[in-house]
Amino acid sequence: MSRRATVLGCPVDILDPAAFKLLLPDHAAGDHLTDIVTLNPEQIMAARRDPAVAGLLQRAQICTVDGVGLALALRAQGIPDVRRITGVDLVTSLAEVRVPTFLLGGAPGAAEEAARRLSARFATAQIAGSWSGGTPREKDDLQSIARIALSGAKAVAVAYGAPAQTEWIERNRAALQEAGVRIAIGVGGSLDYHAGFVRRAPGWAQGLGLEWLFRLIAEPWRLRRQLVLPQFAVLALAEAIRGRIGHR
Repeated sequence: MSRRATVLGCPVDILDPAAFKLLLPDHAAGDHLTDIVTLNPEQIMAARRDPAVAGLLQRAQICTVDGVGLALALRAQGIPDVRRITGVDLVTSLAEVRVPTFLLGGAPGAAEEAARRLSARFATAQIAGSWSGGTPREKDDLQSIARIALSGAKAVAVAYGAPAQTEWIERNRAALQEAGVRIAIGVGGSLDYHAGFVRRAPGWAQGLGLEWLFRLIAEPWRLRRQLVLPQFAVLALAEAIRGRIGHR
């Protein structure tokens, strides 16, 4: 079961991670492309500034709860048991449920190393191919699609960062479907993590909602992006309060 909510005008799907993982093979066997956005507060704030980004999110079939701040915003609206489904989680799930997957993007060499590690970690993994040599620019689209088509992949994990990965998926939707792809997911820095190039926050930090701080300490260049987080928190809390007052 799923429920679609909105946060600051952006759609968010409330999903059970275990149940959604089991549905991935059904999506892979379908007759149309399902595109998945792993949504966080930075993307929502970008959508408020840029109508084109807002349109990308509105047209996505599924927007999972990725960021901790987004999960807290939904809980403030009174939605219980909000569970995160991150890009890292989705790449892992695709490996676990045997969906042939192409890994695209990430840091130089990340897609290839992530493919090797996932194949070693999961006996079930069907990594159809990988390529970190392309870019989200249109000039590389033909080569990326050709590699994906030759691989026979049913899913593509696109690690170009937001909103570039979402733009790439939408621009290449028809070509991906023609190539036999049925799931396209924007996974941000997930391939760098699966390749061992970056560390994920330890469980205690994730449990306390401090994953953002761990990443900021490890990657100080994220500071400029995360400056929007306090603004998101204020706006999302105000929206939640207005909603609760309106339902009295």
